[in-house]
Amino acid sequence: MWHLYRILKKFIKPKDVFYCVRKLRDLLFYSSGDIASPFRLQIEPVSQCNLQCDFCVLSRIRREKKYLSVDHIRKIVDESGARWIQLSGVGETFLHPDIIEIMRLIKARKRILKITTNGLLLNREICRAAVDAGVDYIDVSIDTTDETLYREIRGGEFPKIIENISYLRDYRNQKKAPLVIGAKHVYNHKNIGNLRSDIERLVHSPFDDAFFLWIFDMYEGSSSSSILPEYLTLIHNAMETAKSLGRPDLVGTLKIFLENYTFFTGRKKSKVCFEPLYAPYVTVDGDMIACCKCSMWVLQSRHNLQSMLMGNVLETPFMDVWNGKAARRLRCNILENRERFGMCATCEFDQHVFLKLIRFVAQRIVSIPEKVRHA
Repeated sequence: MWHLYRILKKFIKPKDVFYCVRKLRDLLFYSSGDIASPFRLQIEPVSQCNLQCDFCVLSRIRREKKYLSVDHIRKIVDESGARWIQLSGVGETFLHPDIIEIMRLIKARKRILKITTNGLLLNREICRAAVDAGVDYIDVSIDTTDETLYREIRGGEFPKIIENISYLRDYRNQKKAPLVIGAKHVYNHKNIGNLRSDIERLVHSPFDDAFFLWIFDMYEGSSSSSILPEYLTLIHNAMETAKSLGRPDLVGTLKIFLENYTFFTGRKKSKVCFEPLYAPYVTVDGDMIACCKCSMWVLQSRHNLQSMLMGNVLETPFMDVWNGKAARRLRCNILENRERFGMCATCEFDQHVFLKLIRFVAQRIVSIPEKVRHA
């Protein structure tokens, strides 16, 4: 429930009611050839990173240096109709030489804009540009608040991030801008023991918000993906700490973390995923794939990419790809045959019980034609 509340609070406005009704129709009638624009669109603007984290695919493969041009990003944003845009991918967003122009371009189109970064390149010029442009959310992937552990996991200097975020927060406050600055932690066996101390340090940090994920939330197939029973105690202890410190927001994000723990350890056979209906991912090459969770997986082989590919939005109009045969076939495979399809067979992502109810209803309303399933 907390996950749905977070989405409703942050991203759905009263003027979106008609759009949301259309998306509900899409969930129920997912074999339709014409569905509404995606609600969320994640765009990967850069193929490289200034860090080499030990859990990231970039530590194991060599990737050609590429940028999505400003014109290509303009095309994607304009054609997609997506309500909110996230600039993030298997690379560091602020390495893009034209990132300031891109931020202004997206906000000029009155889109909700979220940027994910490691925070090391948030110099003063970029901080001021982000606030002045009206960026809505900046999530900073830190994974831990411990300096030594951060250096071990990510190879960077944590004090530099705090310095950058402190300036961003101060300039935001000076301009009275609505920007929300979040700390994102991806947990595995290396850093989960620091969960409680992370909560204690976050209370005194320049971050407004925090979000906690398990390693395979972001990096499916990692050797660090095991979730152990003793982690449950760590979560409950962190939750008590957040309560004692008077931070209901951190209690809420820990509830989501706990909910995900229950899903993952339960190993439910009937997992629900509607991401390809409302939240696709566009790579730096313009390839539209099913979701952001498979972004690292598709880099590992051409076969992986083809199994999750809807089409290329640089070569074809966005909505033609979004409603094309490949996209329809992919959605049908994921919704109907997830346990036997591509990365989805091992992916632990599991959505809220409300969406499971929608799937239950949808499967009784709609019988997906064989010609669509195998088109």
